[in-house]
Amino acid sequence: MSEAFVVPTAGLIENLGTGCFVQIRDNDNLLWVEIVAVYQAEFKGRLHPKLNQGGCPFDEVNDILFCKEQITLLGCDRYCFC
Repeated sequence: MSEAFVVPTAGLIENLGTGCFVQIRDNDNLLWVEIVAVYQAEFKGRLHPKLNQGGCPFDEVNDILFCKEQITLLGCDRYCFC
């Protein structure tokens, strides 16, 4: 298993699909989500509070819409195997 997270590139983001885990910036929060749907301009992701370090405003599984510009890290080789 990789020790470092994967920094997203345009090419990697274009290849994301359902089951991929990404870290997103939502206002001042960094949240890990599992992609559950891919739309033309945005993604739908399921929040995984157990992966988020303290300060996560969500304490249960929720879905959230986000755009590719919000993606800060990829969970490849750690939370998913892209």
